Amino acid sequence: MGTWWGSLQSRLGQSIQAIKNTRTWQIPVGPGERSTLSGMYSAVHPNLLYRDRFCEGAGLPAGSLRMFWKLMGEVYPGLFNGSEMLNAVELTKRMAWKYGGIAESLGVSTDEDDLENLIRFPNLSSIASARFAHEAPEKVKQYWEKLKALIPTQWHEDLRRVTRKPLQVPQADELLNPESATQPKDAYNGVMFSSKWLVDDLGLKDPDDIALLRGAVDQAHQQVGLKGGSPSDWWVIVLADGDSMGKYVNGSRLHPYENYLAEGVADQLRKHGDEWVQLLDPNPKDGLPVKKRMGPATHVGLNRALLDFSNRLVPYLTEKRFCGRVVYSGGDDVMALLPLEDLPEYLLSLRAAWCGKRDPKGEFDNRGGFWHLPQDKPLPGLPQRPLFTMGKGATMSIGVVIANKGIPLPTVLENLWEAEKNRAKKIPGKDGLCFRVIYQSGNTLEALMKGELLDSWWSWLEKGPELDLGPVLHRLAEELPQRCVVSDSKLFQLAATSILARRDRKDELESIREPLVSWLDDWEKWVLTLDKSDALGTTPTDLGNLLRFSAFWVDKKRQRDQWIQPKKATEELGD
Repeated sequence: MGTWWGSLQSRLGQSIQAIKNTRTWQIPVGPGERSTLSGMYSAVHPNLLYRDRFCEGAGLPAGSLRMFWKLMGEVYPGLFNGSEMLNAVELTKRMAWKYGGIAESLGVSTDEDDLENLIRFPNLSSIASARFAHEAPEKVKQYWEKLKALIPTQWHEDLRRVTRKPLQVPQADELLNPESATQPKDAYNGVMFSSKWLVDDLGLKDPDDIALLRGAVDQAHQQVGLKGGSPSDWWVIVLADGDSMGKYVNGSRLHPYENYLAEGVADQLRKHGDEWVQLLDPNPKDGLPVKKRMGPATHVGLNRALLDFSNRLVPYLTEKRFCGRVVYSGGDDVMALLPLEDLPEYLLSLRAAWCGKRDPKGEFDNRGGFWHLPQDKPLPGLPQRPLFTMGKGATMSIGVVIANKGIPLPTVLENLWEAEKNRAKKIPGKDGLCFRVIYQSGNTLEALMKGELLDSWWSWLEKGPELDLGPVLHRLAEELPQRCVVSDSKLFQLAATSILARRDRKDELESIREPLVSWLDDWEKWVLTLDKSDALGTTPTDLGNLLRFSAFWVDKKRQRDQWIQPKKATEELGD
């Protein structure tokens, strides 16, 4: 069966594609303004009837659209805030629970409007501040008390309603509110760190009230030592996609049979006759052994690997190991939200789980290409059996956007899809990483890296916040692209060594000199293996941007470490 299974799969794929090619699409014009939530499709309005003088949105004033959504906020308080404008799909989803009959069909009472308790996904302020809340729960509680004391008494009840609810980030909620089962309202939400969203959630309209609240939020930050920023300033969204999955389906990525046998079994089989020798040893004509064929059983194994990765490992890593939340995870596709602090180690864990590499945290054993759970303790949400992976050589391309809290979500999503599809996937040989930082001003920093360099990158980056490596990385980012070209002379390695030796802190930086220089050497070796000299992510300018991104992460991580342990950070600076 394995001899014709791959051919059958290929023909089925061609048939599906042929059907797709025969379809003709008539895409209607998207009239009027777009959704403020996603930036996709038209924001709905009663007069968008696609006929008469309103065909294609003609004649619809923008003020009328704003008035309609303001009215929706008055008629459905708690469901709409009066400022957002949704498209038809988003409107249907928003209203389906109560007004669409879903709750009724499930036997859930909707007599009282308690929509807040139905929310099970975090807001972006909670995502951004989740790691801070996990590391410093007492400071979060202290901040809330300070904020409460700084605002008028008549706002206290509304403040409690808005901010004393879970972050919906399991790792952080377990520390902030360990008795959540018995005291579900004894929790804290990240929205309290953002004056912008607090104004919106508290329904403040008067300019004086808004100014008072903003001043109170800023003052509360200062009083608890949150200087130079806020835990809710930056959040991360990750989009990952497996590379060349079609080759796995048709079997072209399979290896010789001996690779799938237990150690020593192949030698035993060779003793049973020439047919086994012909199957396992290289063919005399082409010098290649016979590859394993893609049959039904192998296809089941592929499906199991994708299921274990998307349904087991991704949720566990994102929500139990790190302070993130999964947006969706299916097959080889992953979208997740994270705090900035967790990003590098999350990427390492995600890629290791995909291809069955050694677990960076040492929690799983990767014997045989499986991820084996520890025998002494069960892990939540994971079955007590080895978990399938895609195996050695499997790669994935990942787009990452680090967005300031002031950047609209549609802009973030547009950059995310662009980063994954048109940048990370376009790096030679795929297996790419594209990082995009979107600052509050709208300026963007883009950095590209080959996936195989991620481990050596982290080997020195993890020490960066403690050593205050940001200024050094900025210096390298400026000088290396100006002074070096890619060659066999190892110019990047030599220049970096010289720059680090000239620093006043050269003795202090000695611990990261070797791993940093080694990583630069690995980057140059990778570029030299490519045929095209100007391929994506391979120029000295690209290396400079990658160093700038590294400096950005180091600076932000160091700032957050100082918020959590100010005394220790001050001592380090004094030394």
